[in-house]
Amino acid sequence: MRLPSGCAAALLLCPGSLASQKVLTGGHSQNPLDDAFERFALETLGKFHVPGLAIAIVDGENTWAAGYGNATLPGTPVTPSTLFYGGSTTKAFTAAAFAQLIDSGAHPDLSWRTPLASLIREDFELAPEYAWAQEHLTLEDALSHRTGFPRHDKSLSTRYGPDGHKATMRDLARSLRFLPMVHEPRVEFRYCNLMFMVASHVLQTLTGRWLGTTLREGIWRPLGMNGTYFSLEDAQAAPEHLAMGYWWDYSSNRSSKNGGGYGEVPFAGLDEASGAGAVVSTVLDYAKWIRCLANEEEPLSKAAHAAIKTPRMTPVGIGKGWDGPGSYALGWMVNPYKGHTVYNHAGGMEGYGAEVFFLPDLGYGVVTLANTAMTSNMAGKTLAWKLINDKLGVAEEDRYDWAAAGKKSIQDILSSYDSAVDRLYPERTEQPLPPALPLQKYAGTYYHPAYQNLTVQVDEATSSGSRQSSEPQLKGTRPNAVWDVSYEFEHVSGEFWAIFMDMTKSPNWLSGQVAKAEFRLGPDGWPDKLVVEYMEDGTEGVITYKRVE
Repeated sequence: MRLPSGCAAALLLCPGSLASQKVLTGGHSQNPLDDAFERFALETLGKFHVPGLAIAIVDGENTWAAGYGNATLPGTPVTPSTLFYGGSTTKAFTAAAFAQLIDSGAHPDLSWRTPLASLIREDFELAPEYAWAQEHLTLEDALSHRTGFPRHDKSLSTRYGPDGHKATMRDLARSLRFLPMVHEPRVEFRYCNLMFMVASHVLQTLTGRWLGTTLREGIWRPLGMNGTYFSLEDAQAAPEHLAMGYWWDYSSNRSSKNGGGYGEVPFAGLDEASGAGAVVSTVLDYAKWIRCLANEEEPLSKAAHAAIKTPRMTPVGIGKGWDGPGSYALGWMVNPYKGHTVYNHAGGMEGYGAEVFFLPDLGYGVVTLANTAMTSNMAGKTLAWKLINDKLGVAEEDRYDWAAAGKKSIQDILSSYDSAVDRLYPERTEQPLPPALPLQKYAGTYYHPAYQNLTVQVDEATSSGSRQSSEPQLKGTRPNAVWDVSYEFEHVSGEFWAIFMDMTKSPNWLSGQVAKAEFRLGPDGWPDKLVVEYMEDGTEGVITYKRVE
């Protein structure tokens, strides 16, 4: 089905439990989202247990879009107008908003190299040992992940202060003073959502308005992105259908009688995500954004386009499937492929995944939005790269197998927990020492000013995910954490433990993590500290919780 340029979009609903809906607009090129691609897309969704996915292609003046599978089980189909969480694809909008603000001249001294401390002096304070970084870290550093801070995602809280008030971007920015860096600034790429939240606070401070308003008035409305939102409440009130997020139970791979099947992920609020990951949108709207970027169109100036696309941090790993080391610009990964420069960024939320690609020299781009965590990205990459390789005419034998890589990644993640203690404590004693105290003595609430409360209790039996035990175990909870994560302690030796963490709303261990932990005893013989080294993309530094009750 093809529409002449200027015609209204057409919808085609295909029957079946994994339905397909297509929107075709623009010129007269052959539609790449044909029946053969539909079969490939549905096969890919099945392979990665993704209920539904929407995809859009921008190719010159053409926009092709389709929906596959279910937005909400059992039978609400995905359409090109279905809403999904965009996760970290939000970061590109945040960078673009800064480019517009710099262009405007409203703040003559504002540039990419303006120190953050000069913009939010009272709110950008680091630990005393980071005095140089406090005065010299710039806006550019924050937006290109080169500040030396790791993720610290688990420190993000919904409540702060003695009054337990709702978290603001200012609260999140001020939490940096309690968090460790892991590298010197500008030495190594370390992805850090928290720094984009600092940037959100800067934008809101300079403009005096909510970032969602800035993005709508400065970017989305001029581009006609009328189905794009910056809060859960707005997305739920929208005329478009908001897809439900899901997780797949992988415990069937471990011979569990309860294995297999989907679980729903409750809709997550987005107030704490802001400029790092708060966008909810459709592939049709993202196609307008891709076209703007690929063709360097308004509402961004030529200078703004150049600024956000200029690599600021390199190398950012070679990465399989690419032709050389990548870089990070402002909210964009930049990679070489078959003589072309590819800009891309992934997005992930609990229950959702997004992939965005564009090749400026070809005026070409692809976006996928889907409704599982992590596996959505694996499916999205598989589909997007088929289209990109087809566009470039890459021979089948020269194409990286993204589907096989995704399946292997799932297997590696699920099997990694069995060897986690060996990785965390490679030099531990063969005959572990018993803990100094009965388990009940370790129970209590431990506090860190950024990570907030961690409450440790004795659980009589643990059998969630891949961690199973018939013996009593220590288990931790953090009631105000943005990411609701379970903590399961496994004793290693003496006062040393391994912590296995999983998302409580999607407990299939694909998003799980591990940590090293040590209880430290006070003069009275009771634990007075819990020292944790979280491990995500490498160490996140040492966090010391003090016992408060």
